[in-house]
Amino acid sequence: MNVRALVQAGGRGERMGGATPKPLVPVLGLPLLERNLALLFAAGLRDVTVVTPAARPEIREFVERSVIARAFGGAVAVYEEPAPRGTIGAAAELRDGGDVLVVNADNLTALDLAALVAHHDGATMTVATHVEPFRVPFGAVDVEGGRLTAYREKPALPVRVCSGTYVLGRAALARLPASGRVDAPDLVRALLESGEEVRAFGHAAPWIDVNDASAVARAAALVRDHAAVFERWFAPEVEVVGALLTGPRGALLEARPAGARCYAGLWDTPGGKIEPGETAGDAIRRELDEELGLGDAELRPLAVFDDVDPTSGRRFRHHVFTAALGELAVVPRLGQRLAWSGDAPGPLAVPAARALAYGAP
Repeated sequence: MNVRALVQAGGRGERMGGATPKPLVPVLGLPLLERNLALLFAAGLRDVTVVTPAARPEIREFVERSVIARAFGGAVAVYEEPAPRGTIGAAAELRDGGDVLVVNADNLTALDLAALVAHHDGATMTVATHVEPFRVPFGAVDVEGGRLTAYREKPALPVRVCSGTYVLGRAALARLPASGRVDAPDLVRALLESGEEVRAFGHAAPWIDVNDASAVARAAALVRDHAAVFERWFAPEVEVVGALLTGPRGALLEARPAGARCYAGLWDTPGGKIEPGETAGDAIRRELDEELGLGDAELRPLAVFDDVDPTSGRRFRHHVFTAALGELAVVPRLGQRLAWSGDAPGPLAVPAARALAYGAP
């Protein structure tokens, strides 16, 4: 896709109830920013800039550690605003090229970005829109001729809203000042007042604005319900299985050696590669039998998600199962170093963190 992308990642996250910047708040074990980067690259974008306040260096550090761009053959740059530029002002930094797709890191959506860009097709600006139901906190009534004809208690009324995703053409980018704050509504109003064409792209894709702690839980439910879009990003190079085995002290983890070919030096769930001709279920039973003597554990599927291995940069698809071990003592058969999640002395592999998030009550 010959369009550059800009991710607005300036949220401070106070309403999340913690010190973590909003773009780094995890949803099912993966930060909002990483989820947006994965969705952009999966849609065909290859040139992405993340906009962040200069006062939040942890976002730059996160982007520099991320390996998602490498897996797609793309690139991610970071632009640190010396002063606030608003919700769309920083797009001026990209005006020396073609069209720019702007998304917000605190939104999660499965809208078809390629279709949005195609719909833009030379317009000055295109705004993605969808219908959002808003709950009225009162009883709504219909009245005709002084008589009440209908009563609906706290109805949800559909309202078409902006999805926080835009395509800016050259003329829209030219309207942005080189410095100062510009919010998206200001730019839209200015373009409309000058007679420019602002198109609307309507969609019915899953969408959520993750603005507070309760929205994080709703976002997790949305990802679970639409996992095929939100969790599967590419054609995997390797498919593996893992088991979230739970007991009184958490989940059983094993340490991957520092010289391992993948996820080196991290704590991960027990599991391994799916061999040719095996199903995921066959593979996890074989792996648990070989490694822990638990081939007869009562497993159930938990999640399927994609991830990029930070050691090799290869594209992995993880098939995760879960089982309750209770007080069962587990003895490693291959000399593995084991620990319960509450006692693990080192950093978790991202797939293990995501498996734990999926398995959380």
